[in-house]
Amino acid sequence: MFLTDTRPPAFERRSLVPVVTYLVVIAVLSGLLLVSPGGSQSPALGMAWGVFLVVLAVGALAVEGVSPRSVLPSVRALVSAVAVLVAFWTLYNLVAVGLALGGVTGFETTGSRVAAHPLLYLAALLSSLLFTAIPEELVFRAYLQQKFTALAGGETRKAVVSGVAAAAVLFAAFHLPQWFLASGHGVGSALAVRLLGLAFAGVAYGVVYALTGNLWLVALFHATMNQPPFVVAVNVPAELHLVVGIVEYAAIVSTVYVAVRVTESDDADSVWSRRTPSSTAD
Repeated sequence: MFLTDTRPPAFERRSLVPVVTYLVVIAVLSGLLLVSPGGSQSPALGMAWGVFLVVLAVGALAVEGVSPRSVLPSVRALVSAVAVLVAFWTLYNLVAVGLALGGVTGFETTGSRVAAHPLLYLAALLSSLLFTAIPEELVFRAYLQQKFTALAGGETRKAVVSGVAAAAVLFAAFHLPQWFLASGHGVGSALAVRLLGLAFAGVAYGVVYALTGNLWLVALFHATMNQPPFVVAVNVPAELHLVVGIVEYAAIVSTVYVAVRVTESDDADSVWSRRTPSSTAD
C-alpha cells in the first residue's frame, strides 16, 4: 500500500508541547555546534544527535497521547517508497545525462564520485538516512506538521496547508545555528536565499507527507537530496542553486502526486478528499 493513514493523530491539544520541543532542539543543536570547532562533528556525535531527535520526538508524541507506532508506516510502505525514489532518481539521471551531452553549464559527461565509489556512497547515504533524515522528519513532519495541522482544524485543506507551512518555516529556521555558529556567516542576501531554499524543501517534504503519510518516503527523499545519487558530475553554479532547488522540489512533489494517482484506486481515501470541508463548513 503506497498511502498510509494520513489523518492527523488525536492530539490532546497541549499547545506548549511543540513550542518546548522545538526550543529544546534549537538549544541542544546550538550547544553541539559550540563545542564542535568549525561545526565538524565526529561520527559518534552525529549518531548521538540522531538518537536524541528520535527520543525527543517519541517523548513529545507520548506526552501528546499519541502512540509513536502510529506514525511509523509498514514495511510494505517502505518497499513502495523505495520504488518511487528509484523511479524519480532514474528519470533525474536521464535528464542530467542529456544536459551533460548537450553541454549545459554545471553538467559534465565525466562520471561522478557516486559512480566511481558506489559502496562508499551507499554507506554515506545510509548514515544520512538513519541519523539525519529519519530523525529530522520524525520531528518536523510526523510530529510538528501533524500537530499544527491538528491545531488548525485537522480535517480541512486549510489546516493541512497551515501545518505544512508552519513545519516548513520551523525547518528552515532550524538551520540558523549551523549558518551562524558552524559556518560563521552573517546576515545578508545569502542568508535570505538559504532560508528560502530550505523553506521550499520543507514545503516539498511536507506536501509529500500530507499526500502519503509515508514517513519512509519523505526521509528517503530528504537523505538523497542531501546525498544526490548522480551518475555524472553535477556542479550547478552558486547563483542557480535556488532555481535548481525549486525545480527539484517541484519535480519531487509532481512525481509523488502522479504515483499516488496511478497506484491508488479511484475510491481510495485520498488525503485531500478527506480534508475537503463540507459545503457548510469553513
